[in-house]
Amino acid sequence: MTNPNVKLSRHRGISDSAFALLLICPALLVLGVTVLFPILKGIYVSFCDYKLSNLNAPVWNHFQNYSKLFRSGSIYRYFLNTFVYVILTVVIQFLLGMSVALLLNSKIRGRNILRGAFLIPWTLPSVVVAILWRWMLQQQFGVINYLIYRAGITDTINISWTTDSVLAMAAVVIAAVWRQFPYMMVMLLAALQSVDQSLIDAARVDGASYRKTLKHIIIPSIRPVIISAVWIATMSNFQMYTIIANMTGGGPVESTTTLSLAAYKAAFQSYDFGKGAAIGVLWLVILAVVTLISNKLSEKYAAD
Repeated sequence: MTNPNVKLSRHRGISDSAFALLLICPALLVLGVTVLFPILKGIYVSFCDYKLSNLNAPVWNHFQNYSKLFRSGSIYRYFLNTFVYVILTVVIQFLLGMSVALLLNSKIRGRNILRGAFLIPWTLPSVVVAILWRWMLQQQFGVINYLIYRAGITDTINISWTTDSVLAMAAVVIAAVWRQFPYMMVMLLAALQSVDQSLIDAARVDGASYRKTLKHIIIPSIRPVIISAVWIATMSNFQMYTIIANMTGGGPVESTTTLSLAAYKAAFQSYDFGKGAAIGVLWLVILAVVTLISNKLSEKYAAD
């Protein structure tokens, strides 16, 4: 049966391609206004002197915003903080998510209840998670300090997590992992349930240990899902603002100031929109490179 829309387009002398383009024009227009235009405007502003004094007329200053960032050395600290935070968070939540997914994929009692319980952190807003963990890590009355003191790990209960540069980064990583690992767990659990059980049974018959079965059968079978899950987690943590801002504010001494916080502070606290846009453009370049690498890996293993 012929589609009436196709008949109409042919009757009026419009090709199928032109008619299809006409149908998606409204979506393309909305996409251009909400996505493409802000990106192009941000790139343009990053090459301008754009502050409160000249909001209506940004002044082109070539690469001065970028040169100031690199000359001051602050951008290197933002890059380092971002990479440390992202790598630690993604690696820990992947290992934790994979471990829990393997556990919940086995035949243990109450696994349906555990699946629901492990999803609770994922349902909480990031700002709630930040406030919750800030209270738990409070220096004098935080439950975490009390527990590690009672366990004999430390000899004092007054540990200030937010005033020490190493502990502050550890605090935001712990909170972010607790909030995000359920998503990783769900994706990996769904992938594990799709693995061909006959391959696992055949490996066991041949005498393969669980470690070898995991390494040579299970992991290769779910590798595309692993790549996608890690990529999503990486993108999410590169953009993380809420947890870090509400727990440490980027401190102490900018030890937890990532690219997202640096861009926000430059644009909306110092009102230097050109500098904030320059940080955002560098941030965008990194995300584009990570996305390209992820796509290449996905294509490679999909072909295999």
